[in-house]
Amino acid sequence: MENFENIDARNPLFSNLALPQGFALPQMEIAFEREVGAAQLVVLGGRAPKASWLRSAASGKVVWAADRGAEACRAAGISPTYALGDFDSIAKECEAWLERLGVETERYPADKDYTDFQLCLNRAKGDLLVTGCWGGRFDHAFANVFSIPWGEEWGAKVRAFADESEVLVPLAGEAALELVFRTRPIALSLLPLDALCEGVTIHGTKWELDEAELSLRHPYAVSNVPVKNRVTVKIEKGSVGVYCLFKETEL
Repeated sequence: MENFENIDARNPLFSNLALPQGFALPQMEIAFEREVGAAQLVVLGGRAPKASWLRSAASGKVVWAADRGAEACRAAGISPTYALGDFDSIAKECEAWLERLGVETERYPADKDYTDFQLCLNRAKGDLLVTGCWGGRFDHAFANVFSIPWGEEWGAKVRAFADESEVLVPLAGEAALELVFRTRPIALSLLPLDALCEGVTIHGTKWELDEAELSLRHPYAVSNVPVKNRVTVKIEKGSVGVYCLFKETEL
């Protein structure tokens, strides 16, 4: 934290709000202005998170393994609570491992409309932390991010997509959040997820915004840099993704 300006007092953005609540990742804490339930962990079949990161993120959580996400759980020594998907990309040894553990498993046909992540959103109700979501195909990442409001129709609230390298926190409607970093990210971006986002404010970064507009047509708020260990983001209308990059990833 030596490169940050350490601040003990709560940021003024939260001065008139209830005490923020959230959850911790190994590299950061994420606090929301509204109450957050006990987050469940969804492990997808993209780039597997580092085993130590996954063990820390899974601690005390219900764990959903989607298809090849079960292999990441096995490698980290984590027993999933549930496993689901079409299992078209999972090793037979891993399927046998799930069976030996007695993991509750739901199998779906490979020819289906829903992705494995969308199946998780339909089945896992409540607040979700999603990992194993990076490093794959762009269309998969696109579908994951824009399935967030679909999941909310089913009662699933995605709080973050994350691993040790990348974190994306969706923020929608009239809302605010605070990020408290243990490890300094090398970049922080605000990505508009709606046609128009209004009243966007960010403090604690090199380039700050106050009541700004962001849009899909003009995504200019990228590659910012935190200068404090606490960063606050507030939005009045629309939906943005608060993206943090902690280290360069392999292509």
